[in-house]
Amino acid sequence: MRVLIVDDEPAFSEPLAERLALRGYETATAPDADAALAELARGHCDLIFLDVGLPGMDGVDLLKILRERYPQSDVVMLSGAGDMGKAVQAMRRGALNWLSKPVGMEGILDECRKAAERAGSRQEAARLAEAARWRSLGRVAEGVAHEVNNPLNIIVQAAGLIRDCLEEPEAETLPDVEEVRNAVGIIRAQSLRVREITRKLLMVGHGLDPRVRALDVFAEVGTVLRLLGDRIEGAHVRCEVLVPHGEGAPRPLGSGPELQQICLHLLENALDALSSAEAGQAAQQGGRITLIAATRRDGQGRDWYDLVVRDNGPGIAPDIMPHIFEPFFSTRALQSPVDAHAAGGKTLGRYVGLGLAVARSLAHARGGDLTAANSVQGGAEFCLSLPLAEAAQAAPEAAPDGVHEAPCEAPITKTGQASGV
Repeated sequence: MRVLIVDDEPAFSEPLAERLALRGYETATAPDADAALAELARGHCDLIFLDVGLPGMDGVDLLKILRERYPQSDVVMLSGAGDMGKAVQAMRRGALNWLSKPVGMEGILDECRKAAERAGSRQEAARLAEAARWRSLGRVAEGVAHEVNNPLNIIVQAAGLIRDCLEEPEAETLPDVEEVRNAVGIIRAQSLRVREITRKLLMVGHGLDPRVRALDVFAEVGTVLRLLGDRIEGAHVRCEVLVPHGEGAPRPLGSGPELQQICLHLLENALDALSSAEAGQAAQQGGRITLIAATRRDGQGRDWYDLVVRDNGPGIAPDIMPHIFEPFFSTRALQSPVDAHAAGGKTLGRYVGLGLAVARSLAHARGGDLTAANSVQGGAEFCLSLPLAEAAQAAPEAAPDGVHEAPCEAPITKTGQASGV
């Protein structure tokens, strides 16, 4: 939790910040309103101790700005005996409490504990709201998928029947029979493409896998690489798997099928990036996908298992990054010959994408997260974070002797030791 102390007396604010830091709080100080706003612009503060009698803009006027700009930050006023009127005014403007100087350490710590509880409640409410949003989206997606599948199946069957009729000897006498055959082939191919989209919609609508256990990430990744082996080999993409396995290896807590689904979406996304026209020099040198596993402990003492999927493609454009996990958003453009012809030789923009949205929703449902960034080495990297299983937390941390090949048919390169796990 981050605490900001806004007071024009360094002899008071600095020792207080040090005492809170010794108790595990991240602290910062500011002598006036301008410095306080600058500190808040650098990062969120869960709790602000605000002196009423600041030079320049006083604490009550600053409180009004804080309530407007930073409503998630709790504010506790600090006042002297002569500032009681302003303290009451501040309470009316949204301060949660006030403490009279000289302030006892027990009162400060009590406010910190209350603020931590309120922050936890806000985070839980946000998680519940997010879960409710995804449940609603799931129900809508499942209904849409079923409604689309019915006429889609009819179209596929009708296209198949027309294709069979065109294979009869009598069809050779028809004018432009080859063009008709090509058109039927296009109808069938695009129908199957829509079927793939509805499959992903149904995936969003399905409930979570109830089986939760300590996962063998190495085995789950190997299963996914086997599924994608032909595509990886055809794209001449090299995969490096730096995921330790075997007895004593750290394991995250989750569902095997869900982890496979997340890895499938991340790897497909990387392959799409490497096959794009924008891949440029990276594509000419040969695409590379790297999977790296590591464990870490956050500031609240929780242990996490991170699986990073990194590619050497063009990376994620700044205008795309804020939308990368939105449902129905994709960075890929329509580039098939039929699409290009329909657009007069131009691409038709971005088409429906659900993979990353589904992957992130699965991670959130297991108490984890999925984040995206551009790697300092070039290309994009996605980090899947899942809670570390208790057995792995108790096990001693040790790096494996080397990088082990995943049990898959895709090309795997051994490049070194898997450090940091």
